[in-house]
Amino acid sequence: MNKFLPAIARIFIAQIFLVSILISLNGILNTPDGYIAYQNGLMSHGLPGIFAPISVIVQLLGGLALFVGFKTRLTALILTIYTLINSLSYFYTASILPSPVYLIPLQQALQYLAITGGLLVLMQNPVTTFGLDSASKTKKGK
Repeated sequence: MNKFLPAIARIFIAQIFLVSILISLNGILNTPDGYIAYQNGLMSHGLPGIFAPISVIVQLLGGLALFVGFKTRLTALILTIYTLINSLSYFYTASILPSPVYLIPLQQALQYLAITGGLLVLMQNPVTTFGLDSASKTKKGK
């Protein structure tokens, strides 16, 4: 059972990004001004509009790479930076909102920090039994 836990953890972290971006892409593609609304949502948290396409790319490619265990250490590093930026943006939002409305972005900021912690652990221990990283090491070893 212990040999499965790192792969399960990696997949659980990956699904956060994959499900989130699939929901966002659904809204972007099926709403008349979906992309602008997505951009405005990010800008309401203090992020520049250019962060919208970066967010889509990082979540989609990063989530897929984590899911299959490809370049896990590098992917975890990129997603760590991404989640830290998001966490800081939610802390910013929480700081400008009146009480008790600030509690929702504060909770989201803390959730992003928890994800960041999981990604840091994944960066430290990137290779799992079930992933492309371990498959490539097996081929090199032969």
